[in-house]
Amino acid sequence: MNRKRSLTLFLSLSLVMGMMSIAYAATRGVTKNKIVVGTHTALSGPVAGWGIDATRGIRLRFEEANAEGGILGRKIEYIVEDSQYRVPIAVQKANKLVNRDKVFFLIGSIGTPHNNAVFKMLEKKDVPNLFPYTAARSMAEPLHKLKFANLTTYYANMRAAVKYFIEEKGRKRPCMMYVDTDFGQETVDAVDHQLKVHGVELVASTSHKASETNFVGAITKLRKAECDIVFLGTIIQDTIIPVATAAKMGWKVDMVGQTAACNSIVASKGGKAVEGLYAVTSIPVLYEDQATGDAKAFFEKFKKRYDKVPSEVALHGYFSADLAVIALQKTGKDLTVDNFIKALESIKGYQHPFGGPVINFSADNHIGSDESVLYRIKDGRWLSPDGKKEILSYR
Repeated sequence: MNRKRSLTLFLSLSLVMGMMSIAYAATRGVTKNKIVVGTHTALSGPVAGWGIDATRGIRLRFEEANAEGGILGRKIEYIVEDSQYRVPIAVQKANKLVNRDKVFFLIGSIGTPHNNAVFKMLEKKDVPNLFPYTAARSMAEPLHKLKFANLTTYYANMRAAVKYFIEEKGRKRPCMMYVDTDFGQETVDAVDHQLKVHGVELVASTSHKASETNFVGAITKLRKAECDIVFLGTIIQDTIIPVATAAKMGWKVDMVGQTAACNSIVASKGGKAVEGLYAVTSIPVLYEDQATGDAKAFFEKFKKRYDKVPSEVALHGYFSADLAVIALQKTGKDLTVDNFIKALESIKGYQHPFGGPVINFSADNHIGSDESVLYRIKDGRWLSPDGKKEILSYR
């Protein structure tokens, strides 16, 4: 009798364990003890500084979660692959992460064309693409189950900038300078659409190749048009050089960039020539001597872990990983893609740890916020104009 009961108990336990194994195996990258996630990004190449700092911030948050016991007992295994900021290599690395490493989701992968090129594979394998390092509209629009962005789009940045400078600053002769790429065109569309709202016409515009280094002709054209504000669809080098060119030529006019231009490199490398440059961005800029509370603790942890002060890119990586951790915790033990997405969509009123806009997701909206923050360069730093934090939106 005891032997029969023992056999029955053994078979029952075996059945339960088998069913649990099947359940874990049914969710890619999820086992009883771990959750595998990954990033394809630039650890080398022209934007390696972004990729390295972003993944360091992400890794630090995941390490904190693991040190606290993981997500309901599951530790996060974080795998980073170097795309060298080249689309074909990004596709190769994403293929490795998805098909060999079996990641549950991707997070913080860099580049608009890189993410766009990879997405069909993710869609086929049902892999969420979280918070990529690009503010292009295609990262979350049109609405898709697997796409989530926590960056306000470049489009929203520029529309908010146009609204602010026309309504609050009284600008009447707007001009545009942009790089001749899909990114640049997105900023052009934003400026055009918002100007129509105000019934104001664009006075003049110039475009350039990404490799352009001589902007004398472009600045001369805009100056002759008597622009009183210049909106910039530019990134780093093509922000620094034209702004510096205008200063050298003695033309004092306000210029306004967006998230791609609001980079610490622009402020530090541009020097006095970029003093006064504005930017409207969804990545908050916070310096070590400004940090308090949890933000200060992050600075201290990051410096101890990596022996350097974190950039705004690292802060954004940490923030992105924090959102992912919250969603994983909300999902609970039954960690499936559908349940995880529902948990992400349930995040409301999330207070950005470094002073950025409040984040809200829903079933109808996978972009965390449409708000942007206004900054201006003063003494080599991106600071709130007049010491007053300005949160902008075009809606």
